[in-house]
Amino acid sequence: MKLFLYNSLLFILLPFMVIRLLYKSILDRDYLKNISNRFGFFKEDTRPNLVWFHAVSLGEVISSQILVKKLLKDNNILLSVSTPTGLREAYKIYGDSLIVVYAPWDFIFFVNSFVKKFKPKALILFETEIWPSMIHAMWKKNKPVALSNARLSESSFKKYTRVNLAINGTLRKFSLILAQSFEHVHRFKKMGIKEKYIIRAGSTKFDFNELKISDTFPELSNINYILAASTHTGEDEIIIEAYKKLKKEFYDLKLIIVPRHPERARAVREILRKKNVNGQIASDLYLSISKNDVSIVDTTGMLNGLYETAKVSFIGGSLMSKYGGHNIIEPASNKSPFIVGPHMRNFKDILNLFLEKNACLKLNNPDELFDAFKKLLNNDKLRNHMIDNAYNIVDENKGSSNIQYNYLKDLIK
Repeated sequence: MKLFLYNSLLFILLPFMVIRLLYKSILDRDYLKNISNRFGFFKEDTRPNLVWFHAVSLGEVISSQILVKKLLKDNNILLSVSTPTGLREAYKIYGDSLIVVYAPWDFIFFVNSFVKKFKPKALILFETEIWPSMIHAMWKKNKPVALSNARLSESSFKKYTRVNLAINGTLRKFSLILAQSFEHVHRFKKMGIKEKYIIRAGSTKFDFNELKISDTFPELSNINYILAASTHTGEDEIIIEAYKKLKKEFYDLKLIIVPRHPERARAVREILRKKNVNGQIASDLYLSISKNDVSIVDTTGMLNGLYETAKVSFIGGSLMSKYGGHNIIEPASNKSPFIVGPHMRNFKDILNLFLEKNACLKLNNPDELFDAFKKLLNNDKLRNHMIDNAYNIVDENKGSSNIQYNYLKDLIK
């Protein structure tokens, strides 16, 4: 009955979901690529014994890649994503070694069509992806369903608690939950999931330094620049204002902005124009940063190399509460001293590790960004101290990908 009501609501919302997709395609045409996938129709060739792995967007595709590559040793993988940035990154990482598709919308008829086409033998959802129809379709066929690298933030826990009767039946269909921390284990247990199905396995994000970094920028190593990574709407203005003040004290300082969604690059350039700041979208990064105060990166996959050579990095998505922050293990793994804003609910437990060891700076409000940058730019000893502390935290917590792989391998068998 609960699943029926959920799908009835989705059916009503379908026209608005289509309109929203069309609106998003104005900035990124790839939202319309293979749009039939959203409705459960697929032209892609299938393979036998597929494991269905769902990683919703860019961050999840990057964070799950070590785990997925381990699973590929024993299985054929069907990787589903929900965003164009996730799709492009998946193609870049895996090529044709696995099947990459847009996930169907979670309407039961679309999901059933997907399952009928690919016949997956297991479903692995990554991080916070709890989709009732996906989970039900696989559970009904007696296929194992796992939540990998699972996290349940305090805000999500409160939200789910308010609709506990509606979500509880879905949660009980999980065969295995591999939680990032004991705090997440506790929250899942309070949602009514039996302890035997929940295992504290750490976070795959700490295994980031095992990845081969494809893009490095040694030519930037002699340039004095700060990095604003994964910024969102409303944050760029604050960052640019802080930079304008910094420029008065650090005459050779440059700024590189990497919007979380590359299609926003033109909007960032327009902000620079309005604020009379010299900047452009960088087709050639070294040439751009040599000629301009500010360079905007409109592609994905460059952050690793930029973290390596930035004097200080700011992690976007953290200045406003609606975003909840982004991955801080990336800069830590690349030995970049970093600043976060006041809103990091998506990484609260991980951030606490860094704050306890004085491995980063956290703002109390956006107005403190200028002072935080200035403090680090003026203090080489503090920057190096933060770099060492952050890297040690990463080193002490790595190994989750292998732990999760072993549990998932046994579950799939």
